[in-house]
Amino acid sequence: MQKTLILAATTALLAACSNADTSTATTEPVQIVETTVMTDTASTDVMTSDVAMETKTKAVLVYADWCGSCKVLDPKIKAVQAMGPMPGVEFVTLDYTDKNADNFYAQAKAAGVEEAVRAELDGTIKTGWLLLVDVDDKRVLSKVTKADETAEIVTKIQDALAQS
Repeated sequence: MQKTLILAATTALLAACSNADTSTATTEPVQIVETTVMTDTASTDVMTSDVAMETKTKAVLVYADWCGSCKVLDPKIKAVQAMGPMPGVEFVTLDYTDKNADNFYAQAKAAGVEEAVRAELDGTIKTGWLLLVDVDDKRVLSKVTKADETAEIVTKIQDALAQS
């Protein structure tokens, strides 16, 4: 579950209140720093947006606007993304709407996942998948389908990160 903590604002506000001198009050703005913490109730892993982390896993959506599976999967992925940043994970969409394989693989190459995507799809581009790709090993660690619920998607992403 996502918890948003506004730590700096609270600290600044408490400090201002405890040291308040009404004769010298200022109207300087307080900078609010937001920290997002995601926790999985099944584990003690904590992910926070304050931690700078290089991308270890790319979550690659193989998408087409005419794809029925994509229409089911896409809102689930957006729900996962709305939970907050996931350090170490970069979401990428490879659009196959135009059914142009050259364009599709050019997108994969630009995203740095062409080798893994080609190996996984084995010559046939199938849409409606979220492929979790290890950036270093250039291999698919796991696959998310329309059958996976949001919590399962989060778990698969966390597992992929642990394997990266």
